[in-house]
Amino acid sequence: MGERLYRCEGIILKRIDVGEADRIVTILTPSGKIMATARGVRKTASKLSGHLELLSHCQLQLAVGKQRDVLTQSIVMERFEPLQLQLVRMAAGYYVAELTDMMIADEDAAAQSYELCLETLRALCTAKTIDMALHWYSMQLCDAVGYRPQLVDCAVCGQTLDTKAHLWSFVQGGMLCGDCARSDIQAMHISLSVFKVLRIVQRESLAYVVNLEVAADVHQDVYLILRRWLMRQSERAIRSANFLDDVRRQPS
Repeated sequence: MGERLYRCEGIILKRIDVGEADRIVTILTPSGKIMATARGVRKTASKLSGHLELLSHCQLQLAVGKQRDVLTQSIVMERFEPLQLQLVRMAAGYYVAELTDMMIADEDAAAQSYELCLETLRALCTAKTIDMALHWYSMQLCDAVGYRPQLVDCAVCGQTLDTKAHLWSFVQGGMLCGDCARSDIQAMHISLSVFKVLRIVQRESLAYVVNLEVAADVHQDVYLILRRWLMRQSERAIRSANFLDDVRRQPS
């Protein structure tokens, strides 16, 4: 009986070298996240060489394997070249890839997350700055996988929040009204500007948010809140965050 083959498109999220010439590749597809073996891909003569680069959007053919499926063909559909050429965009792309890998379980259906990831990688190639695209993706990914923070109503009592709200609680899962402030004595005081940006990236389109001008200190606060929120939900550190932080500290 011949090999059972199937085709899908996917985004290359992660690659691990194994043996003398193989790689295990983590791929986000519309149907879910898969790990597949690319045999001999590190050999210069391999037909897969150059077609499974990190962050590439590919059309793939795989053979069903006993433990792990095997990649037999890959055609690159999008390379997202600015992410390969500009260090800050590259670091942002790696951050997006790691968030996606750690937040989506192998068995999860991922059609929404797949489209969000593609849209964000495209935006990172063209946006004037990376910040709002990263905020938007972090928030939308949380929403897609069931970890949406409460930003419209109080996370404890459900009362509609107004512009006086200034307490963010990681424990309670979002913003608190004044009456529920005592429910988390470690709740963070955040500025109205940070609150507004959090709400905007939760409810607006990426095309809208990437064109907004936001102060650098607000960007930093939003980034740290969302980063900590993601780490709390996944119970994992975001290793690529250190690279992103180092790159962002470098002078323009």
